[in-house]
Parts: sequence; C-alpha cells; structure tokens
Amino acid sequence: MDTDGGMEPQIEWDDFRRVDIRAGRILHAEPLPKARKPAYALTIDFGPLGKKHSSAQITELYAPEELAGRLVLAVVNFPPKRIAGFVSEVLVLGLDSQADVGGTSVSLVGPDHDVAPGARLY
Repeated sequence: MDTDGGMEPQIEWDDFRRVDIRAGRILHAEPLPKARKPAYALTIDFGPLGKKHSSAQITELYAPEELAGRLVLAVVNFPPKRIAGFVSEVLVLGLDSQADVGGTSVSLVGPDHDVAPGARLY
C-alpha cells in the first residue's frame, strides 16, 4: 500500500479483474474484544456467495448498532485470515481520513443506491 500520497505502478485490466469486489449488506456488528486495535466483527450477506465474516477497524466513525443494513464493498477472494481468534473471510473497503483529534479513521465504501448483495464491482 502506498502511504506517501503517490500512485502505485500501473496495472493491466486483467490484474484488476482478478480482484473480486462485491457489494454486501451488513447483518450484524459487534466489538472484537481480543483485537490489538479496536475493531468490529461483522457478519455480511453477499447474496449468492452466502454470509461472510470480516474484522474491520472502523470503530472511530461507526457504532455497531448503526452498521446493520448498510451496504459495503469488500474483496471476497482473499484467503481467510485469523485475527484475535476470529476468522476474517473478506476485506471490507474503506478510506483513511484524518479524525478531528489527529488520529486516523476509516470511512466505509459502498454504493449510494440499493444494489443486490453479491453484485460485482466492474
């Protein structure tokens, strides 16, 4: 990941197509107590792909109760990763932004209109 504000090297269309990004609807969110950094354990419905779980460090901008029903975009073809005893199956996408108190906060990325869970980003 480029953190200095510059662009990553150019990629080919086939490189982009290998990243499977889908819309999912958050069904449930709860704190992940064993995580080193504050995070939520999310259960997300991806329609025909089924329900998947994700660990997301989004606690600065979101409360668990406001996440249910929200549409998000996630990479669904990464291998599962164990985080604080929790298996994260997908990577929920977000953007870093500066918080008012000087830290980093993550703003979720998702469609601004209703789409079917499992819809693919092209």
